[in-house]
Amino acid sequence: MPINFFKLPLVLSRLIVAESEYPEIFLLSLCSRRTKVLVKKAVVKISKLAYRLEKCERYNEFKIGVVIDNKWFPITSVLHRDTLALATIFTMKLGDDYEADTNLDQWCDEDGKFLHRMECANEPMAVQKALQDHMNSIFHYSETNQLYLWTKCEGCMPNVRNVGEIEIRFDNILVFDTQFLENVLTTYSDHQNLSVISVDPLGELSNDSPVYQVQKINIACPCGPEHFHNFVGKNVRLEWTTVTEQDLIQFLHKWISNEAYHDLESMSIVSENVIDGDMVRQEIEFEEYDPDEPEKRPTEVVIDMPCISSMRLEYHLNEDFVEVKRITDGRRAFLSIRNDSFDFLVHRN
Repeated sequence: MPINFFKLPLVLSRLIVAESEYPEIFLLSLCSRRTKVLVKKAVVKISKLAYRLEKCERYNEFKIGVVIDNKWFPITSVLHRDTLALATIFTMKLGDDYEADTNLDQWCDEDGKFLHRMECANEPMAVQKALQDHMNSIFHYSETNQLYLWTKCEGCMPNVRNVGEIEIRFDNILVFDTQFLENVLTTYSDHQNLSVISVDPLGELSNDSPVYQVQKINIACPCGPEHFHNFVGKNVRLEWTTVTEQDLIQFLHKWISNEAYHDLESMSIVSENVIDGDMVRQEIEFEEYDPDEPEKRPTEVVIDMPCISSMRLEYHLNEDFVEVKRITDGRRAFLSIRNDSFDFLVHRN
């Protein structure tokens, strides 16, 4: 049975809006100026707004969702088409002055939740900007955004502002393109976190590539040691890495002497080849864990990597870790080397 919100007490109508699903709230905000005002007065706030570009039916689909505890909850999506089915067009009004003709698809998912998708033939950049402005308005949102790129952009990048975290999935893009990767980082210059996922090797990058300037980076694809030798950010995690003991010794010597890695907080490597931990440890001075004095070091260290990758790493600083010190200031770090992994955690004084 339809509900006339405007015949209900204001407190009750706001409560109904606040308890609605995100897609329902969005569609309600499009119904009229009065319903948009009602949605805004309900003060539905979200923790993290995310945008995702992917391929669907040969067209780009621009999805918008909310990320809660690293899980995606859809709000709406737009399929950028060349033409629309004329018989089912309705006009979408975003903000105070933007209008776009659209077709609306509606369905229920396996859990019985109501979902929808709009199809639009307007210029994509204009639609995307209007949608972001609308989301910021109805959800009172001003924080940074997450951006998922699951297809290679033909032409302009998605028109999303204030991007703090980026995930690029090259397994969906099919061909790894390092120039595209660098173009993404140049376009969204406010980014702090980057996650790159691919089954293909990470190609060659220049020593001053913007990839190495990212503060937190997760590279889940075949790669070499140059991706930590040139890193100047805070947190780096590399998977499927081909690395030698000499590469790791060089890294440790540079950190201990304060020659490089001044801002580093953590480095984690999952190696494709076997690492001889004894060989590495023989080249540095270190202090082993003392079970009789466990208070000399933290019990555990938690590293928040790019949250797009749902990665929160917890390390227990037990006998697996040895302690090393930086010569210039005595700053401590904890090192663990196994056959297939290398973890280096700088103590936060």
